[in-house]
Amino acid sequence: MRETVGEPAPSRPGRGRRPAARESILDAIRASEQLSRVELAAVTGLTEAAVSMTVRRLLDEGLVVETGRTPTGGKPRTLLRLDPAARLAVGVHLDRDVTTFVLTGQTGGVISRLTRPAPGAADGGLLAHLAAGIATLLAASGVDHARCLGVGVVWPAPAGGLPPGWDSPPHLRDWDADGLGRRLAEETGWPVLVENDATAAAVGEYWVARVGPERAFAALYMGSGIGAGIVAEGRAVRGGHGAAGEFGHVCVQVDGPPCWCGSRGCLEALAGPRTLVVAARSDPAALAEAGLGNTTGRGVAADFAAVARAARAGAPRCLALLENSARYVAAAAESVVNLLDVDLVVLTGPGFAAASFVYGPAIMRRVAPADTKTWRRSVTVTVSLAAATASATGAAALVLQSHLRR
Repeated sequence: MRETVGEPAPSRPGRGRRPAARESILDAIRASEQLSRVELAAVTGLTEAAVSMTVRRLLDEGLVVETGRTPTGGKPRTLLRLDPAARLAVGVHLDRDVTTFVLTGQTGGVISRLTRPAPGAADGGLLAHLAAGIATLLAASGVDHARCLGVGVVWPAPAGGLPPGWDSPPHLRDWDADGLGRRLAEETGWPVLVENDATAAAVGEYWVARVGPERAFAALYMGSGIGAGIVAEGRAVRGGHGAAGEFGHVCVQVDGPPCWCGSRGCLEALAGPRTLVVAARSDPAALAEAGLGNTTGRGVAADFAAVARAARAGAPRCLALLENSARYVAAAAESVVNLLDVDLVVLTGPGFAAASFVYGPAIMRRVAPADTKTWRRSVTVTVSLAAATASATGAAALVLQSHLRR
């Protein structure tokens, strides 16, 4: 996460800081939908007195509401849930062809959604496109604008601008993440946070799928490239320079081909969507199977989806290309699982949404033998149910997370 533009940046999580009581309580209720005070004390490890005092403040602020009672052997317990509309944030996912805007509440649900074609040269530029989309989303939702805490933007590239060779859409080529966040904050008046697509998708999965804060997991993201988002103790893991999760740059072949990042043998260079599409276009049989012969300028993600559709329909050459890619992805995924000791891997992003039928089983086949023989884990590989909006929802969720302890 880049620093929030337009207000002081929140303190960095995950560096020896224990979550505050209100943060722990709000996160526990979000994951479970509703809990009693006694259950909150058990889940968070806080004393019942601390829970009662913090809950009273949250009720006064309108963030938490009481929602009936649950029968017990003794006195019935009052259940608590989050008010979905008490705090809101906008999430924006910049993609090659469309921009997705979502308005998300503190339970992680999407309150409203808007998609618009990516801006062209005559549309007034990226800044005007984003500001207009945000304004339309909020106006159509009918919510109190005062409850909106800010805007999270998904940036589909490294923070320092778009590198040479990147499959960058024209409307992003003159921008970098920090510059866009700063200018959008000035244009809209909202604090703006900018995050990469893989990390945002992981946080979106955490909120939407209601993963508990005690469970660490890795979300592998495939768009036009490959990345990963890591969530531990309810927080995105970013590393010392905000670049944790560069799954596409795990070395899977020591003397492999050069990668645009400057290294060699990277997963993305050997098995990424761009490499697979180039291989399909160079293979007459695969080219015909995927129907790529008369298509140009659509972008890597669209061509990769066409190969995946053909493979699912039984096209042998396209299926062989995906299976070869999946071998490398599975090997890299096993390294992620072993390094982080996670037992949940979520496949998300448009690439995995299109081709999970190949990549999911390949990862399971790769990790299962050592898990059974040595590590005694039971790794689950799932496909995100919200791949289309996970990144945008995650960007909004990061804005909301930054306010949990305030």
